[in-house]
Amino acid sequence: MNFFYCLLFLLGSNTPVLAQEVYQAHTHARLVSEQDAVVPGSTFWVGLDLILDEGWHVYWQNPGDSGLPPKIKWDLPLGIKAGDIHWPFPKRLDLGPLTSYGYAHEVLLLVPVIVDGSFPLSQDVNLHAHLDWLACKDMCVPGRAELNLSLPQVRDISQVTFNGLKDSFDQTRQNIPQTITAVTSHAILEDSQWRLEIQTLSRGQEDIIFYPLRNDVIEHAAPQHTRMIENGYQVILRKSHIYQGPLMALEGIAVNPAGWDDRGTIKAVIIHAPIVPALAQTPFWLACLFALIGGLVLNLMPCVLPVLSIKVFHLVERHPDRKIALRHSLAYALGILVSVWGLALLLFILKAAGQYAGWGFQFQSPVFVMIVALILFVLALNLFGVFEFSIPSIPGLPATGAGYQASFVSGVITTIVASPCTAPFMGTALTVALSQPNIVGFAIFTCLGLGLALPLVLLSAFPFLFIFVPRPGPWMVHLKKVLGIILLACVAWFLGVFGMQTGLLDLSKLYQPPHAIHWQAYSSTAVNQARETGHGVFIDFTAGWCINCQVNDLLVLQNHEVVRAFKEQGIIAFKGDWTKYDPAITQALAFYGRDSIPVYVYYPPGSTTPNILSQLITPKMILERIRK
Repeated sequence: MNFFYCLLFLLGSNTPVLAQEVYQAHTHARLVSEQDAVVPGSTFWVGLDLILDEGWHVYWQNPGDSGLPPKIKWDLPLGIKAGDIHWPFPKRLDLGPLTSYGYAHEVLLLVPVIVDGSFPLSQDVNLHAHLDWLACKDMCVPGRAELNLSLPQVRDISQVTFNGLKDSFDQTRQNIPQTITAVTSHAILEDSQWRLEIQTLSRGQEDIIFYPLRNDVIEHAAPQHTRMIENGYQVILRKSHIYQGPLMALEGIAVNPAGWDDRGTIKAVIIHAPIVPALAQTPFWLACLFALIGGLVLNLMPCVLPVLSIKVFHLVERHPDRKIALRHSLAYALGILVSVWGLALLLFILKAAGQYAGWGFQFQSPVFVMIVALILFVLALNLFGVFEFSIPSIPGLPATGAGYQASFVSGVITTIVASPCTAPFMGTALTVALSQPNIVGFAIFTCLGLGLALPLVLLSAFPFLFIFVPRPGPWMVHLKKVLGIILLACVAWFLGVFGMQTGLLDLSKLYQPPHAIHWQAYSSTAVNQARETGHGVFIDFTAGWCINCQVNDLLVLQNHEVVRAFKEQGIIAFKGDWTKYDPAITQALAFYGRDSIPVYVYYPPGSTTPNILSQLITPKMILERIRK
């Protein structure tokens, strides 16, 4: 439909008219100012005044289902600059099955104009504007005009006088949406609808109307439902059938007839509502259970298992007294909890600052990756018996305190080396933790830490469990060497990640399977274009530092049956590499409601609804999903 209006502009417009006021397309158009003179070096306001015949209307900056907004192209002398149009809030215009946003009767569109201080005082300020607009009733007529406005200059602000249009300018300013710090918002996308939640202290009983800046996020003609919530309003909006996403925030304006301030004078506010995942329906107890299980499974990860084994060896060899062993395991658990709490606090601070960060985000820093590689290298040398290291005691601490201090540091190290891994169930738990109030998030992170610490604590608290641990002997020397080799492999892997992040090494060029899925670099535009072709679309959000990602890639996504199925089904595959910080991938993860990787997303052919797969995938799972 917009193409039709553009065609009207090209073929049906009348010849531009050079005049102070123009009547065209059922509209009286003129360029006006609220003051009769201007001061050099100042900013003053001009207005595009559009007075429409009865029943006719023009459009807002987002016209809705149909229409085109007025556009101004300025022809100004050197030293004069015009800003963007400041749009007063519109009204919904229902025309049959369509809904547009615009203005009937009359509208004054304000534009700030800056006069440079060097502009000659002897010259008048001459403004020349090329105006295009579309006026509609039961039919649409394009208008085009050239408007002039000339204002003299005066030396001092005291010499400036205002004319009879001052009241109109002031009224229009009140209708321009504003930013109010006391009004905050967020949005939740659930299936076919948006939940826009606006927090405000000033509440009336009026319905809120939301006008989006983008044309493809809501169904404009669908009714909007407002209900009161504990600290503001909740507005239910139907998602547009052409919505592509992903978005970091729902942007637009919200109009409240009762007003957003205490006096009720500010009717419209600017909305920038970050999109948060719709996982509030996951019960708190279930999220805690998922976090506990995820923490337990983390102990089996190749970076964590050797560190845990070192601690078990120390307990077996050096602490036959089970009470002492229990104290050391509790110090180890405290180290894990404190480091997990520290990570949670950092994530909450970043979230409050409007920054998106998830589990393992710190590995996007090459410095942090190198530090972890050095820690693992030292641990490997310790397992090979090259040297024994201990944590220096704190002055004034009892002799036995140094041992507990070492156990505490071991817990911190365990958390650090566990953070590039995401165990099953962890993804859901962490997403809930980061989308709920901070007190809830801390509780879920605490359960994660407890799960990570639980195996060693149980071994120490219940001595009979040591029957599953062989007595000290030569086997421990051989096992230590095996674990040391695992750690050295992890060191080599992290060095490769460091090379990728710094550009010193590209691991993808070292090994390329002869038969592999053809991956394209992720971008939301490319994904949307691929979906429009009617093919299935698969997205792999991964990172070089993510162990789970690399295991899934090797065992599943390089599986010859999976590769063949992708080719047979014509699936278009995208890889979102989060090894280094990438705002586009960060935005996409937020859109899909995930706070950790790997994330696997599949769009069946012709579907607009993404299928988000488990973080632990198998070839059978992939094949069943894409062959349905």
